[in-house]
Amino acid sequence: MHSNEKLSHSESSKPNVILRNEPKLSEHEIDDDLNKMRIEFIPYIQDFVAEHELFKNEAEVGIEFAQDGISSVITIIDTPANKLVLKIPRSKTFAVGEGQFLKVWAKAGVTVPEIIETGEINEYPYTLMKFIDAPTLDKKCSREELLTNEKFTEMGKYLRLMHSEKVTGYGRVVDEKPEFETVEEWLEGADMKKRFDYIYEHNLLEGVEGELTKALDVIKQNSKKEKSTYCHDDFVPPNMFATDPITIFDANPRFNSIYYDLGKIKFFDIAFNNSRESLDQLFKGYFNEASCDNQVLNAYTFLTFCMKCPYWHKSGREKELEGVKNYFIQNQIY
Repeated sequence: MHSNEKLSHSESSKPNVILRNEPKLSEHEIDDDLNKMRIEFIPYIQDFVAEHELFKNEAEVGIEFAQDGISSVITIIDTPANKLVLKIPRSKTFAVGEGQFLKVWAKAGVTVPEIIETGEINEYPYTLMKFIDAPTLDKKCSREELLTNEKFTEMGKYLRLMHSEKVTGYGRVVDEKPEFETVEEWLEGADMKKRFDYIYEHNLLEGVEGELTKALDVIKQNSKKEKSTYCHDDFVPPNMFATDPITIFDANPRFNSIYYDLGKIKFFDIAFNNSRESLDQLFKGYFNEASCDNQVLNAYTFLTFCMKCPYWHKSGREKELEGVKNYFIQNQIY
């Protein structure tokens, strides 16, 4: 399909929909299903735009597929006067509830994209939101600039606000509520079991075999004294727009402990050899005068490692996996 190809414009005030490009496909075999889904969804997205009330008075509407990211199909919809973003996650369960979470965070005082509507396209959830005309934080600023300007401290303050609304339950969003009532049910659920089975089948915890049991015990004990919250699950500069204040977007909604997000942030810090300074800044902004429970933090950091193991192993990222595993071998985490 050529970039300048147009759909037919009927007499019933439907716009001509111009396809400006095609979705970017992943090079990893593990993402074959995602690649297939991205191609299959092109006509569904074209029909969505052509039939939508928002665009019925437009002569032309352009759709452009964002080329960054592998977790969703992101489409920028443009008219002469406006731009919107249509986001469809890679699976029917992957990012369900993003609009719901963004609204909760907005009420807590966090800047997020304005949600126009949520719904389903071809049985997949979607979020339609206003376009933010700004680069992401990682593209606007170097890591040194982020540190100098204490942006990680600002990020920590916003994450604390995002975690201020408490809930009871764990896992994905199902009918706007947590999938599981207890942390035990979440850890024993099909998604986590599949990850753990893969790890054991491929012996990915060699050298740190006993750490997972310890981590799970700590997480279960913590759940008895701490309620869960609305977690972002990918709280990194590429998922923040360089506005003032920063705009948080691209959540993978999960109900879990505050340490679910914090542990994942620490995991990526370890995995990509970032300076401890950025993590210290973020934690300073997050905890302020409160204390961090390092045992729970480390447990969720190790759990994040285990959750990432299958995908990284399948996509040939053994070097990163070994680097994180060596960290846990060399550092006493409990």
